[in-house]
Amino acid sequence: MKKSIVMPLVFVVVAAAIIGSSGYLYLQYYATPRCEACGMLITPEMERNIVMYDANTGQRIWTCCPGCMLRSVAAHPNVNITALDSWYGTSAPTITIIIRNGSVVSVTPDTARILLGTKIVQSCANNRIAINSTSAQLLLDNGYNPNNPLAVFKNPLPQGTPVVTVSAVIDGLKAKGISYVPPSMAFIGGIALVGILVLFLGLVAWKKLSAPVKVATQKN
Repeated sequence: MKKSIVMPLVFVVVAAAIIGSSGYLYLQYYATPRCEACGMLITPEMERNIVMYDANTGQRIWTCCPGCMLRSVAAHPNVNITALDSWYGTSAPTITIIIRNGSVVSVTPDTARILLGTKIVQSCANNRIAINSTSAQLLLDNGYNPNNPLAVFKNPLPQGTPVVTVSAVIDGLKAKGISYVPPSMAFIGGIALVGILVLFLGLVAWKKLSAPVKVATQKN
């Protein structure tokens, strides 16, 4: 392969890799929903189980579990939440939670409880929400319902998982707040810019290397 082709080709491959990585980062951190509190990728099951909106802006707030749901209140003090019972799924009425100025205004039904297994073992997979004491006990005993197609986390709950009201845990979870910080758009844009610059240098190199060589004529 001619030198005039090899060098520009190397530039093009490097530029494509850099631009591709910036596109991947954008898709992963901005085009794909993630839990605002912990950064976990939102699965279709998570999307269905907890629907949370900022009451001021109408923005959908992505959340992976009942724990992160309340942690997000640190950034969104006024929210409307509807959640599916973690055991019964769509077979039970939805749980409605209204929060204003960071405080719980109402929980419907008032028998709803949060199973905060993350207090025992630090993992969002150990959190559940139950519509009543029956559901809570089933979740404590089994972890999840294999007959619930929308079950998010399919694991047993740690022994001693506390069963608490929303009001009892909201202040502690708000204090924990949001720990997830995605890479900035400026950083991702900077990577793309470097890729474009490398591509430009490749084009310049190709033009120079492919330019015809002038041969000096000898005078007799």
